[in-house]
Amino acid sequence: MTWTEVIVVFVTLLAMFSPPATLGTAAAFLRYAPPEVHRQLAWEIARNYAIVLLLAIWLGRWLLMFLGISTGALTATGGAALLYQGLPLMTRGAKTPESKVAESEDLVRAAAGDVNWRELAVVPLLFPITIGGGTIAVAIASSDQYPALADQAVLSAVVLTMVPVVAVTFLVAGPVTGRLSAGAQDALARFSGIVLVALAIQMLVRGFAELLAGTPLGTAIFAAAAG
Repeated sequence: MTWTEVIVVFVTLLAMFSPPATLGTAAAFLRYAPPEVHRQLAWEIARNYAIVLLLAIWLGRWLLMFLGISTGALTATGGAALLYQGLPLMTRGAKTPESKVAESEDLVRAAAGDVNWRELAVVPLLFPITIGGGTIAVAIASSDQYPALADQAVLSAVVLTMVPVVAVTFLVAGPVTGRLSAGAQDALARFSGIVLVALAIQMLVRGFAELLAGTPLGTAIFAAAAG
């Protein structure tokens, strides 16, 4: 992997996690958590994020081979997932319906005194707020695109680099959300959405090109273009 490719993978994971969009939702769930519990949950979510993506990197490619799924199909699917996740951020920013639902559910449960913080660390704070299907698809597609052992190690290092990003996002969710204006949060979320949509288009084009290259018509088209 070149440094450019490493940076692209990191930016993709960062944009999919989208700290600006995550801050508001995380604050809605954790605003009533005791400080010590809040810290433990932040690092637990970050640790589980790394575990899930490392498993996707090291085992996902073999699962694809077992299921007979081509790289092109997975790349295109990852692009579609990125587009699905990025378009709402780009068009609506931080003002997404999911954030409002998360906040209302949290208020109801907190008022009832029925908050199991350990449960929240898995659903919804890890799945789907921190990791969605698109994130796992991107990890598996990257692993399949860079199958060499050294590249797998680099991808793993990129995932580990995301651990403090995830942890700090959840740690500062309450304080930062309280100090950032709604407009600032909205602008940051929209920027993340733009990055996601741009990456999604690249993945879709690459995935469909790989799928087309595997067909007789695609082979003929690429041969004619090369000639």
